Formats: sequence, C-alpha cells, structure tokens
Amino acid sequence: MTTNAKPLLSLQAQALQPPSLREITLRVAAVSGINLGQGVCQLPTPQFVCDAAGQAVQEGINRYTNPRGLESLRRALARKLKHYNKIDADPESEILVTSGSTGAFEAVCAMLINPGDEVVNFAPYYPYHQNALRRYGADVKIVKLNSPEYRLDAAVLEEACSPKTKFILVNTPANPTGKVFNESELGVIAEVAKRCGALVVTDEIYEYMVFDGHRHVSPASLPELQGRTITIGGYSKTFAITGWRIGYAVMPAELASKAAALLDSIYVCPPAPLQEAVARGIEEFDDDFYRRLCEEYRRKRDFFCEGLRSVGLNPVIPQGSYYIVADFADKFRQYDSKSFVDMMIERARVGAVPSSDFVENDAPEQWVRFCVSVADNILEQAVENLQALSA
Repeated sequence: MTTNAKPLLSLQAQALQPPSLREITLRVAAVSGINLGQGVCQLPTPQFVCDAAGQAVQEGINRYTNPRGLESLRRALARKLKHYNKIDADPESEILVTSGSTGAFEAVCAMLINPGDEVVNFAPYYPYHQNALRRYGADVKIVKLNSPEYRLDAAVLEEACSPKTKFILVNTPANPTGKVFNESELGVIAEVAKRCGALVVTDEIYEYMVFDGHRHVSPASLPELQGRTITIGGYSKTFAITGWRIGYAVMPAELASKAAALLDSIYVCPPAPLQEAVARGIEEFDDDFYRRLCEEYRRKRDFFCEGLRSVGLNPVIPQGSYYIVADFADKFRQYDSKSFVDMMIERARVGAVPSSDFVENDAPEQWVRFCVSVADNILEQAVENLQALSA
C-alpha cells in the first residue's frame, strides 16, 4: 500500500530564498576579499554605549521587560523624537521598542495586511521590505523614482494608489539609493494617502546620515500626516550595533496596543540590558555626536566615489545613508548586474550587491550598491583592489 508523502515545507517556506548578499558574503570570504555588499556597519560602537550595556547587566536589568519596551528607553525615545523628528509621541501608549526595525516592520505587516491588500512601494526598494510585503500576501504597486536624483513623479504615485491601498511605504534616507524625500515630496505623498484613505509607513533607520544641505523630515511631523503615519527607526546603524536588534515604532495608540500584543506573543522583548544601554546613549549624546557621525560618513562617501570614478564607474552621489549606487554601463556594458558582481569579485576581490535585488525582474539596470560603513583602511584597500578593473 502506498501513500502520498505530505510536503514538509509550507508553500510560503518553499518560496523563501536567502538574499543574494548572503551568497556574495561567502564568495568574497572564499577569496579573502573585501565585502562592501552587506550593510553590517563595521565602525566601532561608542564606548559609552558598550560600558552602559555592561553596567545594566551588573545592575540586574536582565529580566523580561514590558512588551512595549523598557520605560527608560521609551521615555528617551519620546524626548529624541520631539527634539529631532518634531514628533510628539506618548511613551506610554504610542512608542514600542522592537527587535530591530525589521521587528517593527513585521508587526506592521502582520497587523495591517490581508492577502490581496494593496501597498505602494518605491523602487529601487529595500529587498527586505519587498519580500516581507509579498510574504504577507500584499499586492505591491511599484512606483519607480526617476534617477539620478530619484525624484518622485506625483502622477505616477497617483496612478498607483486606489481605495484598496492599505499604506504607502517610505524609506528615507533610502536603501539602496540614499534618496532623502524632501518636504514637498512628502506633501505629495500625504495628499495622495489622504485621498485614497491610506496610511503612511516610514523606515527612517538612516535618519542621522544626511548630506549636502539636505534635511531629514519625518513624515509624521507634517500636520496632514499626524495620526496617519507609522514611524519605524532604530539604533543599529546610528550606534553601530546591528547585532543588538534595538528598534522602535511610533504609531497611534490603538495600533500600538495590538502591535505590542503581537510582538509579545512572538519574542516577548528585545534584550533588556541592551535596551537600557541604548536609552543611556540617547540621553548622553548631544547634537554634536550626530553631526560628527554625519561628517564621517560624508567623508567616506566622497573618498569612495572618487575611487569609483578612477576605475570607470559612475557613482550616483547619495543624499543620505551609507550606501553608494554606481553605474557601470559606460565601461562594462556587456555585463548585467549579477555577472558584473561575479567579475568584480573574481578580478578585484570586492563584493557589492547587484541592482537586480532592488528593482523588478523586468527592469534590468546596470548598477551595483556598495556599503561604505567600514574602517578607512578597508575602504582604501577596496579602492586599490578595484584598480584591477582598469587593467
């Protein structure tokens, strides 16, 4: 007697694929190369924050926290949001501490998306956002930003939205392009969102890395988006603690209550002593700390862009974040983005992420994304290695 074997994996699990940057990381390591693909932020964590984590452990801050996060961190975030983001948020009812910004976005998707709901996402997009939306069954409407400035076309956004649109997703400063949405563009988004009855969900993880006179504007600070916006952020990049997984979300109280219950049922809370360390770091550092951080990344950006030009690549100067998009079509037109990365790893022992990760499959583009959040000597060695592309 034979029986049909049941599939081990769900259809959802079968569709999961590791991002190409994981494979790129392994391939670069195999040639003892330099990985400028993954945005792991390899700069030193501020010593004060490291010391604060140890102190929190010694002080016994080692237990489960409130599912909304430690009160000390929520209150620190409320002060920071008011000072920097111009957002008034109640730390008791509207702020959640999450397991990284990804944990916040998972909660948003789980709360808001039913299969078939429409969500608007801008391209080039952050692959995790796009994959999560699809995983929850969203019908994603892509609005392409116009390079090289990656400007928003109001008419294209208007066409993409409908009464079925659940939310418009905004990543500013953006991964991979470094695009910083200005107040005028955010006003357009607010207008369209209001007309179609949609929320706005923002990912502002790179908020302190904005260059050349551009200014970070949190959509929730605009009067027309107050009460209609979910703001996501975190300290993985700002404090160089990507492995700590300390993020946050700000949302209307009724949504925050549901999100807290959801996250409590999944992972209870992010690590308590690390929450406390981030709270103390927020309270300790003044505006000069963030200005110095921004200047360091601007300097790295300028150095690496010059290095890219020296080997025939054309960088798009980012307005923010710590990524650089570089077009290779002028000199290496014969390659698509994946094969160009293969060639670059083989010849120059430098890794980057292909554009195919950030745009729809039917829109091939000839660019790759580099991450400059590494020590100066590593960035200098990467530029030296890239000279092999000129041979």
